[in-house]
Amino acid sequence: MDRTRQLLTDGAAPAPANEAGAPAAPSGTEREAGREAGHGTGRDVGRPGGRGGHLPALDGLRGVAILGVLLFHAGHLGGGFLGVDLFFALSGYLITDLLLREIRVSGTVSLSAFWGRRVRRLLPALVTLLVGVTVLTWALGDTDLRRSALSDGPWVQANLVNWHLLGESAGYWEGLGASRVFGHLWSIAVEEQFYLVWPVVLLLVARRSRRVETWVAWTAVVVSVASLVLMLALFDPADTTRVYTGTDTRAFSLMLGALVATEPARRALERLVGRRAGVVLALLVAVLALLWWVADGEASPWLFQGGLFAHSLLAALVVVLCVRAPGSLPARAFGWRPLRALGLVSYSLYLWHWPVFLLLPEQRLGLTGWAHTLVVCAVSILLATLSTVLVENPVRFRARWAKGRSGLVAFVAAMVALALFWVVVPRPAGPEIDADAVGSVSESGASSGAELSTVLFMGDSIAAGEALPLEAAMTASGLALESIAADGGGGVVGPLAESTWADLPGAIASAEPDVIVYQLTTYDWGTEQQQHDGYERLVRTATDAGAELVFVPFPPIRPDDFYAPHMDELDRTADVAREVAAGSGGRAVVLDSSAVWGDTYQRERDGEPDRSTDGIHTCQQGAARFAGWLLGELATRYSGFVPADPQEWLDDGWAADARFKGC
Repeated sequence: MDRTRQLLTDGAAPAPANEAGAPAAPSGTEREAGREAGHGTGRDVGRPGGRGGHLPALDGLRGVAILGVLLFHAGHLGGGFLGVDLFFALSGYLITDLLLREIRVSGTVSLSAFWGRRVRRLLPALVTLLVGVTVLTWALGDTDLRRSALSDGPWVQANLVNWHLLGESAGYWEGLGASRVFGHLWSIAVEEQFYLVWPVVLLLVARRSRRVETWVAWTAVVVSVASLVLMLALFDPADTTRVYTGTDTRAFSLMLGALVATEPARRALERLVGRRAGVVLALLVAVLALLWWVADGEASPWLFQGGLFAHSLLAALVVVLCVRAPGSLPARAFGWRPLRALGLVSYSLYLWHWPVFLLLPEQRLGLTGWAHTLVVCAVSILLATLSTVLVENPVRFRARWAKGRSGLVAFVAAMVALALFWVVVPRPAGPEIDADAVGSVSESGASSGAELSTVLFMGDSIAAGEALPLEAAMTASGLALESIAADGGGGVVGPLAESTWADLPGAIASAEPDVIVYQLTTYDWGTEQQQHDGYERLVRTATDAGAELVFVPFPPIRPDDFYAPHMDELDRTADVAREVAAGSGGRAVVLDSSAVWGDTYQRERDGEPDRSTDGIHTCQQGAARFAGWLLGELATRYSGFVPADPQEWLDDGWAADARFKGC
């Protein structure tokens, strides 16, 4: 629900969320750095057969990228998250250039050598972060942070955390950042997936064609265009998380960097810019700066309709022009020592900064604004420097055991030890839910002779939280529940109803429900006639499917600036639903949920949190009471159905879900 506020509120700025990016690693001064691109080189890798002089500008670009991310998370630069695309473009360019240079020399790609360098470069700092932050959450974090660390950590280890977060419907712009210490690592996962797949592609090309660079260039073009098409096709203005963090829809950011690393692209660029490379570079940097200034995350839908693609292309061109014109004014500016210093620790700085932001909030430090920003950034830089000096560089450059067979053994041992770590770390205890407050088992007093087997549950993010105990309760009671409650939408009337109506026929055909329960949503905005039409259409849809429709009013909310303008519309939704049900000829009914929630928002009941501190969502106790109440109501309407005792489903694990933040 929170994720759509910026979309539906004019001028709303996105709350800092777990922005990520996979910073490329330090380049450097050491001999092996010349063999490690992407996360590890600042050398001039753009000239086949060249001597490979060091390029400070590339370190500086990393510094600019990580600085943008820091300022974004601190709430000072709305477009700072675009530093992620700059990281992606750098990695795509440098990794591809590294692999092409290897092909020119040897005619092939050594996958074991490449992946070995990646493991030595990335894994030590990542393992240190995962273990260190998980331990710190027990010392400094709240229950939500501890749960998220243990839930997301194994997926980070598997390089799949971006898909894990999408599978959990973890919204990026607001919901993800508030409670997930590893949520920012989605982009690390995207890059690591690139490192696994792209070298294999180049190896296959090298084996099958002599025109390697031409084929690589065309492959990069095709993948980039396909990725853009997917972003356009999957774009949902109600929640852009899918297209922003999905590997398939972000591949163009890496592929455009890969494209400009090829000889055909460099020749084309040379013909276009000639001796004006420095001037063109300055113009492109100015355009990038403007985009960073005006971009506003999810509140800028143009980003997901081609804007991110254009930005990634510009970033890739900036990278290659810094290589092409290292003596130009912009390239020399990027080589400024403070920017280079940030670039040299950018990987570890990216890893540590977001957990530091979450574990040292303004309330804990007693600081706000720029004072808080300076402190958390200083702590992040200190941890990044320690990680670089004590963990990354020793393993990367000096540890002989980290290479060859001993390196493989060390890698397997580290993976096994980390997997065991996730098993042995104690889970936070879920809240104790009072079974008596949920309600006792109801004996069937059915007013209908129909039997009940499957329920389709609809609503917004409030209903999505209630669906967790509801599914456990229905399963224990012998019923099947299909929930299509949607974060940031789910309504059949109002600004976000279109996607509900698009998905509903398929959901009904799949579930074949006996009952459709529609909890009115906090997005059921519109005129009284529009609300009447939407609810009546839902009655017809349910009737055509052979199901009874049950309307349930949403619990009272504590309106904020987002909802305040629409409270008159929301306050009449229950009355409109009753009018529609009264004229339905018994095909629909409205239940009185005030028996669960009362008539006004109440944060606590019987000394336990009933509703979230956000004034909208439910806590575990409230959601459990709702589930018990709804099953009791269904028992009065359907013969043969007796709800399971709450003791059978209260401890089913759902109460530990990260959805119940703010409780």
